[in-house]
Amino acid sequence: MLMGRTAPELNVSPAIKLVAVFAVAIVLQSGLGLPLAVGLSLWALFLHRARFLKLLRRVRLLILVLFVVTLFMTPGAAIFPEWGLHPTEEGVALGLAQLLRLVGMLAAVCLLLDTTDDRSLAAGSLALLQPLAGKRQWPERAVARLLLVFHYLETSPKPKNIHDVVALAGADLSGSPEQGAPEVLELETVSLSGREKALSALMLGVAVLSLAWGSVV
Repeated sequence: MLMGRTAPELNVSPAIKLVAVFAVAIVLQSGLGLPLAVGLSLWALFLHRARFLKLLRRVRLLILVLFVVTLFMTPGAAIFPEWGLHPTEEGVALGLAQLLRLVGMLAAVCLLLDTTDDRSLAAGSLALLQPLAGKRQWPERAVARLLLVFHYLETSPKPKNIHDVVALAGADLSGSPEQGAPEVLELETVSLSGREKALSALMLGVAVLSLAWGSVV
């Protein structure tokens, strides 16, 4: 039985990892998105197999629904016009591309979660959000919601039908904490260093440039 290799620890601050995931989300929509999605998926499959496959299983019905909707709702040349069905050739191409981008984004999230614990993830999120908030307190609430979402995705029952998929997509996480979720989370406020700010700006700049480049080629 094949097993995933032990993933090496990444000596990178949580804030930089989060910025990298944001940059990946941008690049996935560019002309470089499909090769990047393939690379990320293979990386996650070999080094983070257990979590990656677990996340894929949990959203497999959602992925299927999105693919079918794209397949039938995209205008183009019908594949089986004589059957009265109207999946299109353009819908197949677009559906496969979007599916691959979604799996690539899931792989990026898997890499983040498998190399960052909850406290570090929350601290990194606060480091990025706090400069935008000034003295307001909304970053703390946003980070708490983010952690609840991740906890829910990890512990929620596997969806068995379309009703479960809809329930998962519209789950209300604003009430009492899920079983096993931390009720109080104490975090050390960490500010981004000048080097981290420069690296973050560089990654996002490259991502935006790749998006602009993909729109003209």
